[in-house]
Amino acid sequence: MTIKAEATTGTVSSPATGEGPCKICTIRLEQLCYQRAWWFRLFREVLASGIRLFAIAYGIRADRHPVRSAMCYRCLRFRKNTLKEHSALFNWLDGYLNPFFNRVRDSLLTEDEKNYARQLAQRAADPRFTSR
Repeated sequence: MTIKAEATTGTVSSPATGEGPCKICTIRLEQLCYQRAWWFRLFREVLASGIRLFAIAYGIRADRHPVRSAMCYRCLRFRKNTLKEHSALFNWLDGYLNPFFNRVRDSLLTEDEKNYARQLAQRAADPRFTSR
């Protein structure tokens, strides 16, 4: 089951359907990459800004996406998944840029860190889970 976070109160409510569980916690992986490479934040923010601009163009609000727990609130994954459902152009761009982004990100991480992020994503399915 997924839940929805309310932007104004910071509370979590349910239900929202159609979203499966995350496979890996990208928030955690990004944090690690930010610590390892000063340039990664710049690299990621250019791509993340593209997602945000597409979301604005398609009227997809950041505070109205189903999240699994408080730690997932405002994760770009939800807007990205919604954009994939609504934009052929976004899908085309994502098909080229996402594999490149993943290779760069993964080059900064160990297998153990990626495995931990997978476990974290599974635990985040619990709405009460808040730590990273």
